[in-house]
Amino acid sequence: MRNQGMQRLLGLAAVGCLAAALSSGLAAAPAPKPVAGVVVDLRGAPTVKASADGKVSKLKLQQFVYDSDVIKTGAGERTAIAFVGGAEMRINENSEFAVESGGGSKPTSVYTKAGQAWTRLLHGKAGMNVRSPLAVAAVRGTEADVEVDRRMTVKVYEGLVDLQNPFGLQSLRAGMMTQVGGAGQAPDAARMMGQSDYGRWQTTLSPKDVGRALKRLQGEADKTRKLNIQFRGKDGQVKETEAILEKK
Repeated sequence: MRNQGMQRLLGLAAVGCLAAALSSGLAAAPAPKPVAGVVVDLRGAPTVKASADGKVSKLKLQQFVYDSDVIKTGAGERTAIAFVGGAEMRINENSEFAVESGGGSKPTSVYTKAGQAWTRLLHGKAGMNVRSPLAVAAVRGTEADVEVDRRMTVKVYEGLVDLQNPFGLQSLRAGMMTQVGGAGQAPDAARMMGQSDYGRWQTTLSPKDVGRALKRLQGEADKTRKLNIQFRGKDGQVKETEAILEKK
């Protein structure tokens, strides 16, 4: 409770400093995009389109990715990302995923029009939403495979997943799968998977030291919650302060 109170006070202090800056005609330095995740493995040369400037570059191992970045893989390319909220996502070849949120107090969220991802939740408090034009797969268990093309197919290896759109909802447990056949259709009735339904592509990635990567990621996440503010003091001199925004 004491920590929460302190965070609220710091948040109010940030607002007060920002108001002072604006009233004095000085602008606050733009806050960086929140960090979302860190690359923990890759195959080939996947790319990232940065939300900050729109530039496309090759992903690198241990590179941070940020909210609104777009990850793309070509033929034979794959990557694995650990998110600040405690979810891991492995992206298959010929896929494109936009990072909507790295998670934290809310589930990690990504969006795709065409792609395949295997998800793994690294602790019990994590959650992940994989969104597409057809439906939303809310992963609340351990391992699931989500593929989107003309259809959206969801397979649950461990744990629980809800697949939902405006036309219906299917709740899946381990060993079950379903799909949305197209736009305007409800998810099909869930069925048990056969041996041929289980994918193996995700095993070509083998992230190491994920715990250490998450610790480093959390350190970066704390930095991106800081706001540098310039304001004019009573003596007329321009001053600068650093405020920590309240955690949600």
